Amino acid sequence: MRLSALSLAPIALLSLTACGEGGAIDQGVKAQLREQLVSTCNNGMVEVPEGINLDREQVCNCVADKVLADKSVQDLVANPPTSAEEIDGVKQCLKEIGPPELAPYLEG
Repeated sequence: MRLSALSLAPIALLSLTACGEGGAIDQGVKAQLREQLVSTCNNGMVEVPEGINLDREQVCNCVADKVLADKSVQDLVANPPTSAEEIDGVKQCLKEIGPPELAPYLEG
């Protein structure tokens, strides 16, 4: 999955207009960035084989939270998340969520 493919240019422009870090504009930008990260994660995740139950939305929400944790908009613009950080987030989230479940085998 490739989350860093997102363009951070609009965030840079919005952050320049913010009146200090942590303002309402920063919160809005972070919320929008989080939505984009979750969407990109969902769209970029490899296809999960049939018979394995994995809540992609839960994993992607967790990864977005990890990538954005303790970072201001200015931090994210100056140092966009790297692929290594994203992969570390996936690993951490899968440990927290637990392994994917195997669907019961159905004879057909």
